[in-house]
Amino acid sequence: MAEWNAVSSLESNVNAVARELRMLTRDGGIAPDPVDMTDEYFDDVRVRVRAFLILCSSELEEFVETQCLEYLARWAQDDDKAMQHHCLHALTIHFRRNIGNMLEGQGYFVDFYATPAQVRKMKPEGGKAKRFDVDDVPILNRKTLIGRVSNWYRDDIVGASHGISDKDLYRLLEPLGFSKGLVREECSSLIAALRSLAAGRGEAAHRSTTAGKYPYQSLPSPIYQQMSVGDAWDRWIAARDSLSELRDLLDRSLTMALD
Repeated sequence: MAEWNAVSSLESNVNAVARELRMLTRDGGIAPDPVDMTDEYFDDVRVRVRAFLILCSSELEEFVETQCLEYLARWAQDDDKAMQHHCLHALTIHFRRNIGNMLEGQGYFVDFYATPAQVRKMKPEGGKAKRFDVDDVPILNRKTLIGRVSNWYRDDIVGASHGISDKDLYRLLEPLGFSKGLVREECSSLIAALRSLAAGRGEAAHRSTTAGKYPYQSLPSPIYQQMSVGDAWDRWIAARDSLSELRDLLDRSLTMALD
């Protein structure tokens, strides 16, 4: 995968977690699983492996959310009107109810292309026209709308996200104008990796570490599989190595929007 500074930082954070959990050797490699993975081995690593799956997923979740927020910030400040129009259109559709409630409850003067200096609202009052000072009129122009939908995305989408499965990825990207079908097509490896990691993370987060203690090998997949250090690490590596698909999707967004 081509170098991506953000991924390098993510990898460093996950490696730090793995070192704390004694999953890495002194030379930085993953501690190998024994050839014969006995119940005694699983009993020794079960807590550390489960902790890694949960903490690794947390690091990955924050990383993906940060990439989406940075993408949002880029288009909000972009001089390319085609790019900005595509994203703004998608966000206004997603937050149409928020916009309707805002217009109904706060009496906005709507002109998406007006500057504050251009807004002078005239209102008939007893046969006379009353001029409102621009500071007294809430203006919904393009700039204001971008600010509103950006805040809603940050608070209602990212703030409400609790996980990083394939479904969470869709929820983060669809409001930004990326259809579920497009994400599936462009991020197929990432989606498969996130599903795998989420399966292990879900079992780790929602099952007791002592329930069904013996024999581990009789447990169904992925409960048995996730007990292995090597398996948990492989799930993380698959996600890390497919993050370039997300980068490419975000970087190519303008071209795809115009197509």
